[in-house]
Amino acid sequence: MADPTAEDRAAAETLFRDARELIDKGTLEPACPKLAESQRLDPQIGTLLYLATCHEQTGRTATAWVEFTDALAQAQSAKKTDREQQASDGIARVEPNLSRATLHVAEPAEGMRVTVNGHEVRSFDIALPYDPGELEVVVEAPGRKPFIETVPLATGPVSIDVQIPALEVDQAAPPPKPKKIVEVDPLPAFIAGGIGVGLTGVGLAFGAVALVTSSGADDHCTGTVCTQEGIDGHDRANAWAWASNVTVGVGLAGVATGVVLYFIGPTHELDATKASWAPTIVPVRDARDEVQWLPAVGGTF
Repeated sequence: MADPTAEDRAAAETLFRDARELIDKGTLEPACPKLAESQRLDPQIGTLLYLATCHEQTGRTATAWVEFTDALAQAQSAKKTDREQQASDGIARVEPNLSRATLHVAEPAEGMRVTVNGHEVRSFDIALPYDPGELEVVVEAPGRKPFIETVPLATGPVSIDVQIPALEVDQAAPPPKPKKIVEVDPLPAFIAGGIGVGLTGVGLAFGAVALVTSSGADDHCTGTVCTQEGIDGHDRANAWAWASNVTVGVGLAGVATGVVLYFIGPTHELDATKASWAPTIVPVRDARDEVQWLPAVGGTF
């Protein structure tokens, strides 16, 4: 997180002082948002403790408990024993009075999403703390009718259970889109690789011809002095060698291209609902003219 700018610190200090004045006057509700914004602009353990206390006194016990816990961790890390004691005292006051709710899912559905007051919940069958008030529980899943329920949660200490029934199938919902299986088309890779292997083989053959031709030309040379036939032979050998180098290089490039195409080459999609093979059943008559049902060759996709 970037350090706060001078403007951020100035705004945070102004908001903090305004909140303190409201608290001194006993006006707590508007003070909490100012403290929260001050903490956002310039995070400080002292501001966080004020914010937690403000939420505690306005009845948002779960929020206060989280903030006191965060303040305790920060104070311990900074080795500020006075702040650590304030945070510990706040936790001791709030924790016994938490309001908790346990969500029970009767039948999980594929893709199900559960939110409480707009926040997604992924922990079930365990008592979680919430601020007292109304809990709007929304449960949604593809192809199912949503479940929406508003549950009152009293000031703690209290613990309630929220039962989430099996979601009904929504007959009016459009059918889910078939899943697509993406496969790499291997044909271009095989073609490129096959051409590459073939050219590499041809290039190696050219190299063998170059060696034989060079060896024959050496028979017409004595040291560095060659007859015209020897000179011509070496020229032919060099030409074969050049052709070998070029052809082998192109061939190896083709092989490399084939390998790359095999993994990241052109793709095509398959409908997963049609990708499985099933035999076609056709009627046949046996020697007694009785109908028997046998699988036909091929099947359907």
